[in-house]
Amino acid sequence: MKTYLRYTLLSLALILSLPLSAQEEAIIGKVEEALKASSSKELTKYLHSKVEIKLDGERKEYSVNQAEVMLKQFFQQYPSSGFEFVHDGNNSSGGIIYAIGTYSSSAGTHRVVIRAKKFKEVYKIYRLEFTKER
Repeated sequence: MKTYLRYTLLSLALILSLPLSAQEEAIIGKVEEALKASSSKELTKYLHSKVEIKLDGERKEYSVNQAEVMLKQFFQQYPSSGFEFVHDGNNSSGGIIYAIGTYSSSAGTHRVVIRAKKFKEVYKIYRLEFTKER
């Protein structure tokens, strides 16, 4: 009986952890597509109401509307010729997920780092960094 109870609890714990993993993968995949398309409008769907954006060393906090304008300017200056996340992970104790990728344009390559956490049961990006590679 104890063994059955143990397996039941273990199975339940595994089942409950699956949606979190699916949510993490979903936001990372959607952000990757938005970056490939250089779509500020699409990308802002996944931003928190206040987001910190770092562009080549300059870090500022923006509202979603301000962030969309900043991202649109960035994408106009550096239209995407490709994007790919090369690493992602999470901090299970803090509920934070992150992903690191490479954004390519005709003007060069940028390293992109996103950080997201749950806000009202939905992952939203609260920090976005673009660093030009030299």
